Amino acid sequence: MRTNPSRLLLTLCALLCIGLACCHKAPPHSVTLTWDAPPAARGVSVVGYNVYRSTTAGKQFVKIASRVTGPSYQDRLVVSGRTYFYVVTALDQVGRESRFSGEVRATIP
Repeated sequence: MRTNPSRLLLTLCALLCIGLACCHKAPPHSVTLTWDAPPAARGVSVVGYNVYRSTTAGKQFVKIASRVTGPSYQDRLVVSGRTYFYVVTALDQVGRESRFSGEVRATIP
């Protein structure tokens, strides 16, 4: 007998949800960050940005995105009821990274 892997996975997920009584998920939230590109500097080209996030203001930032090509990023891995702090750095053509930008705060409903 041949089993459809997709159907098996769906059945397994349904059984797990019933067993855990936590099937209902809140609608997904996200944070959209936008920033201004740094002013041009002679001999330096910005080739991307790194985005960092923390749950503690001013410290313990973890890189969540590397070499983002434009001055915008959407963080879709946020949890309802939490507060996040973000900073961004710029990367130049030889891989040097700027200091952290100013910090912004986002509270997820």
